Amino acid sequence: MPIDAVYTWVNFLDPAWREQYNHFADLESRPRRSDPTNTAEIRHSDHGELRYSLRSLARYAPFIRRVYLVIDGTPPEWLHTDAPGIRVLSSREIFPEGFRLPVYSSDLIESFLWRIPDLSEHYVYFNDDMLLAGDCAESDFFDSEGRSIVRLKPELIGMRIDTREATYSQMLRNAGRAIRKRLTLRYRPRVDTRKPWVPLIARRIVQGRAPLNMVAHMAQPFQRSLWPLFHDTFRQELNSLAASRFRDGRGFCVNVAYHYLAYAQGRALLTFDSKDMIVARGLALARPGAWREEIRKARENGLKFLCFNDGVGGSNEEWAQFIDDTLRETLDVPSPWEKSPAPAGKADEAQ
Repeated sequence: MPIDAVYTWVNFLDPAWREQYNHFADLESRPRRSDPTNTAEIRHSDHGELRYSLRSLARYAPFIRRVYLVIDGTPPEWLHTDAPGIRVLSSREIFPEGFRLPVYSSDLIESFLWRIPDLSEHYVYFNDDMLLAGDCAESDFFDSEGRSIVRLKPELIGMRIDTREATYSQMLRNAGRAIRKRLTLRYRPRVDTRKPWVPLIARRIVQGRAPLNMVAHMAQPFQRSLWPLFHDTFRQELNSLAASRFRDGRGFCVNVAYHYLAYAQGRALLTFDSKDMIVARGLALARPGAWREEIRKARENGLKFLCFNDGVGGSNEEWAQFIDDTLRETLDVPSPWEKSPAPAGKADEAQ
């Protein structure tokens, strides 16, 4: 089956983009900086992840038919936008006519990626900080009948609010509430018994709601034809999400709700075999050598999905250096979508 890859990316260094972003941020009625993970620099800065992610795609997923890069601002300077197999388009092109633009909410943008012209029925969506860490096949994302392989974590949605990411935690809770309200699921959740969880039956009695597991934060499979049903099923939640141009506590996590809808429709299989690793910026920069060694060992043991999750901690320069030091050896070959480096003589002339 044809399978495409879709990325979203923002050029934080584009002055025109930053000017417009700051303009609309200042118009927001609620303070944007009450949650530090909502600020432009953390949410949108680039540390070389996208280039390495495309290299990982070319190396480990040769079955991908075409790459779509949905951007806001100008494309990265190293990207060969006219190369075969890649198409670059503005995020504004995928929204319905009359939609209030611009939009800076990744969840809202993700809910319209299916409107990309010529996108295949089956596609895999990447944030720019998500990479492949080992050889992948179509069966890592879709089964032989075209059903999505959805990888879950033994962590429950809504267990607690993370004060470091208060907005995201609230959006997760909203997603869990919407899923339970809109869908009928035959599903048995799983918890990590190594953690001091409240017993499941007690939580169900106290909270009066069926628990749901988190979806692993990694490259995820989608089916284009299911999105119209998603928009119909979660119309009310999408209207709340669209009330702000930015990530907002009134919204909900679109991709989480989508995967449970796919499961309820018999178009997804759930697995807890995630084979993934999230490298959190603050933790990694506190012990960079130990984390690089942990990533190396995980790769030897079958790691397939890797995410360098940005956040608070260290400087941007340190984070970019850590990513480069970690990936340079294994992903040293440029992807087909990178510009060829200029010959030394030409580079000297340009200077």
